[in-house]
Amino acid sequence: MGWEIIDSYFKSKNIAQMEIDSYNQFVETKLQSIVDESSTIVPKIEEVKIELSTIEVEKPKIIEADGSPRDQFTPMESRLRNRTYSGPIYLTMRLYRRDVEQDARRTFVGDLPVMTKSNLCWLDGKNDNELVEMGEDPKDFGGYFIINGSEKALMTQEVLASDRVLISENDKGVVSEVISTKGAFKGRVRIARSPEGLIYVTFPTSPRKLLLFTLFKALGLKTKKEIFDAFPEEKEVQNDLLLNWEECEIKKEEDALDKIGKYVAPGQVIDYRLRRAREVIDGFLLPHIGQEEVSRLAKAYYLSMMATKAIERSYGLRGKDDKDHYANKRLELSGKLMEHLFRYSFKYFVKDLRFQIDRTVTRRRKLNISTIVRPGAVSERIRFAMSTGNWIGRSTGVAKFMDRVNYLAPLTDLRKVKSQLAKTRELYEARDVHGTHWGRLDPIETPDGPQCGLVKNLCFMAEVTTDGAEAPIEEFLNKQGVKLKKL
Repeated sequence: MGWEIIDSYFKSKNIAQMEIDSYNQFVETKLQSIVDESSTIVPKIEEVKIELSTIEVEKPKIIEADGSPRDQFTPMESRLRNRTYSGPIYLTMRLYRRDVEQDARRTFVGDLPVMTKSNLCWLDGKNDNELVEMGEDPKDFGGYFIINGSEKALMTQEVLASDRVLISENDKGVVSEVISTKGAFKGRVRIARSPEGLIYVTFPTSPRKLLLFTLFKALGLKTKKEIFDAFPEEKEVQNDLLLNWEECEIKKEEDALDKIGKYVAPGQVIDYRLRRAREVIDGFLLPHIGQEEVSRLAKAYYLSMMATKAIERSYGLRGKDDKDHYANKRLELSGKLMEHLFRYSFKYFVKDLRFQIDRTVTRRRKLNISTIVRPGAVSERIRFAMSTGNWIGRSTGVAKFMDRVNYLAPLTDLRKVKSQLAKTRELYEARDVHGTHWGRLDPIETPDGPQCGLVKNLCFMAEVTTDGAEAPIEEFLNKQGVKLKKL
């Protein structure tokens, strides 16, 4: 009975389907969200402005040496001619000068490598006979890219879950930390409780040894009652709060902001220091909650939750979190990896656009969209990463040649999972087989030597889901009366 179920599973499922789904989600939703992050470009010359709207990727095309375009460019042709199987990217742009629209057009901004068997691929939806006519193997599962005629698979990356509070202990006390992620920015926010009971907080660009209560004052919780009400009424927690209240010498919101301001803008006038402190709190402290002023109170309550967990751990009321537990890990498939790469390439494109505008205006040349757009700005960076395997965040070996020695070799290439931990360190616990790997990861298939336990293989029946949308959950909570509290 068991073998029949397994047999029917593989007949109805494509081995590479999760990679294809991940890539489709990247093309259909993530590309547009990356463009929306930089929807308005304002260069140094203030009278000029560019607005970006819709981004579209078309199916792979080719322009021959004589300049004639050809619509259908198949994967087999790209293999035989040592070409990259990629589709053109078109972006709708509007150029304004003194708030008057000067130019608007759908512009070619680069090429995006297309995954075989994805929605953008010419093989999508074809039956076995049609695939044979196109020179393809009907049993081929897709899920890889063709770069300069070579088949490349992206190795799934294992990372710690973002926006998830983890409790750990070290010689200096208990630590409660979260990797807060917003777009390309990842900021580690750490709350540490010393053995004496004092609670400190650190986040990107924050002063060293910043007391949690000082940050609460800067976030708008002014009185003792407001701060204590943000915590549960457990006597151990309240005892620690009283100690921290006594140690906190800063009583006013302005003084608390100035303490941060003196660190991020030393030697500046007080108004500038206060403004910089507010910008740092909004931009770098828990950005996943929000990066506007209205989110400050929500950030204060989130920090109180983190501090409560640290206090409870120090009194033995809760256990430590296991970083090797698979609930605390996330697997980044091809779509997520392409998202990181495209975001980096697009940021460079926006920077290049600003430079081209400034140069064109300074030289008193005619300003229009076709003269300032350089398609190579996006394409070159994507092509370099796909060719070398060197990815964003100093990851190496992400894109690797597909092994075609036998039918099983490419399957294992698509199922490999690589940890981002350094292979030179011992990290015995990270290399061990964990109980939560059961049914998800193969406990035997791993390399010998320095990569042992860091490169793993997903089981053939294990599936990785794509990102879920946050909006429907937020909408449901709003309908239930869950609202952001105002100061």
